[in-house]
Amino acid sequence: MGPLLSTHPVHRRRFGGLVALTVSLICSLLVVAAFVLDFDGAELALLAFAFPLLISVPAAVVMLRNSRIQEAFELHEGGLAQVRNGVRRAWEWDQVRAIDLTPRGTDLICAVRFDDDEVVGFSASDTDDGLAITDALGEHCADALRRPARTQRRIGAMAAITLAGAGGAAAAIWAALQTVADDGGTHFGLAMVAVTGFVTAVITGVALIAVLRAPRPS
Repeated sequence: MGPLLSTHPVHRRRFGGLVALTVSLICSLLVVAAFVLDFDGAELALLAFAFPLLISVPAAVVMLRNSRIQEAFELHEGGLAQVRNGVRRAWEWDQVRAIDLTPRGTDLICAVRFDDDEVVGFSASDTDDGLAITDALGEHCADALRRPARTQRRIGAMAAITLAGAGGAAAAIWAALQTVADDGGTHFGLAMVAVTGFVTAVITGVALIAVLRAPRPS
């Protein structure tokens, strides 16, 4: 590994997790209200709030869990080390197999996969001088930038949400077709569910295509 060049503590904020948790709670209450209220079928529109739960619940769980983790990175002359809740793991530069660099607003999300299939991720803005780590990875592991580190995981999550949105929309349309023509309230509620499911499927589907077609950094 060589001498230690620098240490980079990670400072995770809870704000994003709390926002996702608040959204999850509000959406859950609205979904429950769909089974409690009676507006001649129009209350079924509240079921559309089940689709945001597909994203907000996992996001809240992951972000709130990660905010409790004590983590730091050590940049060595010959590699990178991670200290996570007191457990230290280290890899040399030639063990890096793939690197994902994903811009997110003013932030840069980095994921690194090593030859033991471990994937380590960090946010440049949450990590002290995090760009120094990405610069070192680019300097020592340029070939790994051409291979995806987390693509399969992203594809699985996006595909699941896309299928759930499309399936929910199809189910709502089928239910509407089975409903009597003069039941306007139920038709309205099911139409809102179908539209929201369709929009969810389109958004995640476009994101899925973007991940599949994203050019690798040179």
